[in-house]
Amino acid sequence: MGYSIFDETMVDMAWPEIEKAADEGAIVILPTGVIEEHGPHMGLAVDIYAAYLVSKLARRRLESKGIRTLIAPPYYWGINTATGSFAGSFTVRKETLKAIIYDILASLNRWGLNNVFNINWHGEQGHNKAILEAVKEARADTGVRAYCVLSDSLAKRLGLKGTESYALIARTPVASQAHARYLEIHADVTETSLMMHYFPDQVNAELARALAPTNLTIEGLNVWRRGWSDARRVTPLGYFGDPASFCPEAGKQLVEGYAQAVADLIESFMKGDYKSPRIE
Repeated sequence: MGYSIFDETMVDMAWPEIEKAADEGAIVILPTGVIEEHGPHMGLAVDIYAAYLVSKLARRRLESKGIRTLIAPPYYWGINTATGSFAGSFTVRKETLKAIIYDILASLNRWGLNNVFNINWHGEQGHNKAILEAVKEARADTGVRAYCVLSDSLAKRLGLKGTESYALIARTPVASQAHARYLEIHADVTETSLMMHYFPDQVNAELARALAPTNLTIEGLNVWRRGWSDARRVTPLGYFGDPASFCPEAGKQLVEGYAQAVADLIESFMKGDYKSPRIE
């Protein structure tokens, strides 16, 4: 997928190219994630790799539909409560995260890049709420037309109704529990599968195959979401799910399917055809 998470992003463009794209009415995708532990079998960058992959694939689809699209530099500092007690799980203050997202949006707006779509791959509630607040404030203060693209399941957990002007909601969740044997939440079969397909060097496959499923319930998930020592107590190795059942092809299909859903959602919005689903 390229030499790094900067491949095919604005980072590799000269400023006149960016200025020209703005003059042509380009839209921008802003990938966000975090640096945090992902079990003993993967490195820390899973979330930002995933956000980058979805953004890159969505950009290609949008470009094929004639929608000029840039990718902003992926942003990977965020709030980690659930994994905060593990080494490598960097966490920033809410005001820090909000300020950086706000300033990124203000910069893009200043250059004439006024339509910005945030693609985030990190489910923590505090992290997502901080981004939503930053987007709302930047819209009010600068006039930037910025939006958070969310799955309906995450939107519901965040208390959104589907009527918010700053959120676009897709009916395609990042991961489905419909046919899962175990509750898959973090560094699980989904994330291990996508990393094995796209970045196999970042996965210790032998170790992953030896990991027993956590087999936790919703009650365990609620404890895990409290974070810090509570989370470490229920997931002492830092994963929540069944990473041993990873399937690289399934990971590929999930990422490509979600990227297509995101691209189609943005396309429909830009054409004025978007209708937000009701969140119940």
